[in-house]
Amino acid sequence: MITAAVKTPNSNTEFLHSSSLYPLTKEKLRGKPFFPAVPHVVILGAGASKAAFPDGDKNRKPLPLLDDLPNIVGKTWTNVLTLASPPVSGFEAQFSWIRKCGKFADELARVEALLFQYFDELELPDIATIYDCLVLGLRAKDTIATFNWDPLLLLAHRRNRHVAELPDLRFLHGSVAYFTCPDHDVLGSANERCPICGKSLDSGRLFYPEADKDYAKHAIIHRDWQAVTRQLSKAFHLTIFGYSGPETDYNARQLLLSGWGKSPLRDVSHVEIIDVKDDGQLRGCWREFIPYHHDMVVSDFWQSTIAKWPRRTADYKLSASLYGIPAEPMGPLRTNSLAELQEWHAAIAEAEAR
Repeated sequence: MITAAVKTPNSNTEFLHSSSLYPLTKEKLRGKPFFPAVPHVVILGAGASKAAFPDGDKNRKPLPLLDDLPNIVGKTWTNVLTLASPPVSGFEAQFSWIRKCGKFADELARVEALLFQYFDELELPDIATIYDCLVLGLRAKDTIATFNWDPLLLLAHRRNRHVAELPDLRFLHGSVAYFTCPDHDVLGSANERCPICGKSLDSGRLFYPEADKDYAKHAIIHRDWQAVTRQLSKAFHLTIFGYSGPETDYNARQLLLSGWGKSPLRDVSHVEIIDVKDDGQLRGCWREFIPYHHDMVVSDFWQSTIAKWPRRTADYKLSASLYGIPAEPMGPLRTNSLAELQEWHAAIAEAEAR
């Protein structure tokens, strides 16, 4: 029975407090969610794909980090460096400098084609993966925004969408598997049509390194950025998974912060970082995003809130933050069986429709 209603600081959102919440067992959490549908936003960087597929894709092709990209393009990239002699180090800075130079468009086009081909050929393993856990562990109210070009997140989303309502996906630097309508905000596959206007869906583009990224000049990518900043402006929980926020992504960081800083739940909001780097380094990197030391740093996905409280991250964290009620972990479920993983999450999702 409801005994009180609490308003968070600087917010008109009411959270219902029940004396029956305590103790907050996993059995209670597997029931119908008892807090409003506050968004959880997850930001993915290359480190997330690397962690999700440590042994590579289905065919054991490695998931590269940014500085691994020269190994993919090999001699083609070496030849470009010889011709251009950029006065900077690191693939992203070098690529950006060469593009800005404006003299090597054909050479860069060949590099881009090789990169696209490599990522386009990646396949999702048949076994359950961290990306399956990630999309199943969030709800339709939530958003996963990725900076990665690979198709694996989208493929995981597609093969699990019959199980439960899944989070919205956004591609901040494009993706090789991304097809959408230029006029309507829909996400589909090759050879599909827009359900609104009937037009064939267009493939998305990849956003290659630039020193001063202008996301507004690419309409489809800009649309995804707008959607993410809107979600952040309403969110309570932000998870940053394997994204380092490099200097060349300054504009990206500012756009993310502009949305996150507007959240009416800012005073009690929570930042979670999943990364193998040093805790102090990570907190320093993201300090302007972290309100009042409300943060958690974990080194792998299985320690995260999504793994421990799948589809109930808001219930877990709001109970702790607003009322000091700890929640018994529901997971993680670690299995190679995709069918077992789907069945387990389907049972949790079933209560959401009651």
